[in-house]
Amino acid sequence: SVPAATAPAATAPSVALAPSAATRVAQPVSQPAPALENARQQIAAEDQIVADVFSRVGPAVVRIVTGQGLGSGWLIDSKGYIITNNHVIADSQNGRVRVSFTGLFETIGQVVGADADSDIAVVKVDEMPQDAKPVELGDSDKVQVGQRTIAIGNPLGQDRTVTTGIVSAIGRTIEEDPNYHYQIGGAIQTDAAINPGNSGGPLLNASGQVIGMDTAILSESGTNSGIGFAVPVNLIKKVSQALIGQGHYDHPYLGVGLKDVTTLAAKENNLPSAGVLIQPSDANSPVAKAGLNGQAILVAVNDTPVSSSDELISFLELKTQPGDQVKLTVVARNGQKQDLSVQLGARPNVADRTQP
Repeated sequence: SVPAATAPAATAPSVALAPSAATRVAQPVSQPAPALENARQQIAAEDQIVADVFSRVGPAVVRIVTGQGLGSGWLIDSKGYIITNNHVIADSQNGRVRVSFTGLFETIGQVVGADADSDIAVVKVDEMPQDAKPVELGDSDKVQVGQRTIAIGNPLGQDRTVTTGIVSAIGRTIEEDPNYHYQIGGAIQTDAAINPGNSGGPLLNASGQVIGMDTAILSESGTNSGIGFAVPVNLIKKVSQALIGQGHYDHPYLGVGLKDVTTLAAKENNLPSAGVLIQPSDANSPVAKAGLNGQAILVAVNDTPVSSSDELISFLELKTQPGDQVKLTVVARNGQKQDLSVQLGARPNVADRTQP
């Protein structure tokens, strides 16, 4: 560096003259900045993802019409089995529905089985168009918040409409029918536009794999408000196999009432811990037979921590079946922790479904 005291004296600035018209040369046309061009290419690639998924899966998505309404469905194999919602086919006459594929291909489908508690139904058709290839099933256990979602269905009667969004939450529970109070565990929440008529349609990932079935929306108007719910595909796999094989599905049953308890609620109510407050629904419930005779705080199932009733319901629906032995870690009101070995029963066929 040069000290300020010995810096050279300033010289007169040079003057550059503008070129004359005769010597002026054409300047090259400016090109997009590399970052802008990369962004354009990325957008084009993302657009192509959705287009490719729709091209492959669209022919397998059907329109299902009953005497009272319409919904969507999707082909799961080459034998003609189609997955849809129970509430889509609930008003069918003798289990017969009209099934429309792409173009003018329409046929009659027969309901093979339906399960109200998971809102899953299976319909079978005896004929299909040649371009209708079964969809690929994904793994809902691998779904992450923030990943892309693609919904294909027939919203408001508009055939094979595609909408996109992201997974906005996982592990939700869907409570559809206030008359029964059953809950569907492990549901996927998405902001992809879902409207009446989407019910029964597939919710897909960017690879074109089904991760869930569009089933319900949370809305005061009855139309899309950015909160939609899909039954997880891993539950669909379990239920659909049983419906095709036996015509019915038995849900696992603990026989408990549930209430979430926060740390503050635990202090205010003199409870020993935060967690899920459980108590037997009756003296013959599986958890009562295992030795629980009053209230306790459930903190873990099979050594997996449980912090909400949603987590418990999801665990039971997706990871267990009637007859399984599960370990419940509970804390009694006196603060004593213990493990209960419970053999799960089958959910009773009664109107009140408030207990999982």
